[in-house]
Amino acid sequence: MARPHRSWLTAPLLALLLGIAPLTAAAADAPPEPFRRAQGTRHWAFPRDHGQHPGYRLEWWYYTGNLETAAGRRFGYQVTFFRLALPPRGDGRASAWAADSLYLAHAALSDVARTDFAHDGRVGRDSLGVSGAALDRHAVWLGPWRADALSDDPHGVTLSVPAEGFVLTLTLRARKPPVLHGDAGLDQKGPQTGQASWYYSLTRLETTGTIEVNGVRHAVTGMSWMDHEFGTNQLAADQAGWDWFAIRLDDGSDLMLYRLRGKDGSTGAFSGGSLIDPAGGVTALAPDRGDGAGYRLEPLRRWRSPRSEGSYPVAWRIAVPQGALLLETTPAFDAQELLPGRGVPFPYWEGAIMVRGTRAGRPLRGEGYMELTGYAGSLNAFFE
Repeated sequence: MARPHRSWLTAPLLALLLGIAPLTAAAADAPPEPFRRAQGTRHWAFPRDHGQHPGYRLEWWYYTGNLETAAGRRFGYQVTFFRLALPPRGDGRASAWAADSLYLAHAALSDVARTDFAHDGRVGRDSLGVSGAALDRHAVWLGPWRADALSDDPHGVTLSVPAEGFVLTLTLRARKPPVLHGDAGLDQKGPQTGQASWYYSLTRLETTGTIEVNGVRHAVTGMSWMDHEFGTNQLAADQAGWDWFAIRLDDGSDLMLYRLRGKDGSTGAFSGGSLIDPAGGVTALAPDRGDGAGYRLEPLRRWRSPRSEGSYPVAWRIAVPQGALLLETTPAFDAQELLPGRGVPFPYWEGAIMVRGTRAGRPLRGEGYMELTGYAGSLNAFFE
């Protein structure tokens, strides 16, 4: 397949594209015009809101899944599409080559039985229809990599990703309605007005299809998770990275948690999450502030990458008092690290995890995905 167009991958662009631009107080008070802030209230309407929101600077569609064959061979996958809006041209030109947004995509496959991890990426722009996203439905594409809405499911989607080394051809059907995180979908990431994103998830997407590895096609089934976020200003300059968890438990409940990590290793006050019950009801979560009421994250084991030399906390203990949950997560295998190149701007860990624990003393199992950033290199290095 074609390699990413490296000429588009300037360091500031990549950092901005991933939402890691330093945010000063002045920037928070005066966001880059003419982009909108995530603030106030929003009237959500689906399937329209599965589409793009061009008034905001940064947007992404993120899919992960835990799948297996009939013989029990397990896979994890990640596919993410990013959209970065460009300032209006303002010159009246109507050239077919003119771009309104840049797009970037990552894809990764974890072959659990073989402890093999592969990833790929692409970059493009929305001129000539090469890349883009629909305004009114769940559709986003970058060259031959596509996510397309299902005709019989307002939240369902097909993924077609012919990556280097593997091919994903999957159908995802929603088994729960969209989950609005934060305050009715407004997820505050910092103290300033507009330092937030609009954020929802589809936590249980029943998944069928095929994964092709080394020319061999495997029929797979399982569950996927989809996140969709859009906003303009999000993370603050004193944040070194984040730890993020998406977990499905076998009692039908789901858990999303993220820890915004300061450069001193502290947990940021605007870290958060959601606990979703089997019927789709949502309880907003906040980190523990010393009173024992919030959730707690404790790293149990680290893995040092021989490639990036990053030291990642790959196993965790999670306590969620509001759900009477005590959980421990372990990676499907340690080496699930994406390395720079092919559209990846810095090393980060993203991979399949397994979960064991209890709810009010009763045993639970689960599965999901975890993302760890800022453990190898500096996110802000792209602006130095």
